[in-house]
Amino acid sequence: MNTVADTDLSDSELAELDEFLLTHEECLAIDEAHGYLTALIVSRADDDESAILEAVLGEAEATAQINELLLRMYQDIAIELESAEPFEPMVIEEEDEDGDSFEVYDGWCFGFMLALSDYEEVWRELPKEQQSLLEPIATLALLREDELDMDDEEYAGWVSLLPGSVSGLYDYWH
Repeated sequence: MNTVADTDLSDSELAELDEFLLTHEECLAIDEAHGYLTALIVSRADDDESAILEAVLGEAEATAQINELLLRMYQDIAIELESAEPFEPMVIEEEDEDGDSFEVYDGWCFGFMLALSDYEEVWRELPKEQQSLLEPIATLALLREDELDMDDEEYAGWVSLLPGSVSGLYDYWH
């Protein structure tokens, strides 16, 4: 992958990317894109720029600016995974009917699992001992598809396992 200078995305750049992705239904949502890209980096499945852009954008016609923002997001994730700091999946804040904010991780998990599906031949090589690391991600991804229901405490428990799961998978592949 080509190196893009100054990879840290600002809040306004993240907002610009989010707006573009939301206005094109064929695109992954920003949290799904972050999860998808994380899975690619963790497994070393693909670092081809055109494949990365196509996976996130689908058939959407993106500007050079949007393409650059996505590639910088990819690099931000790679840098974070290489660091000694705990990995933080992208979280989306939503509001309930009372106006209270809450954090949502299932979109990120859905994107991660989508990459596993798209790169099944790579992930098939994951040994049985490491497959349990996918459980928190897969479980929370099911919420995105309304295939699972859980209370707040159980949800928080699964979320707390995400950084360790991602780090463990990254350590295995790298």
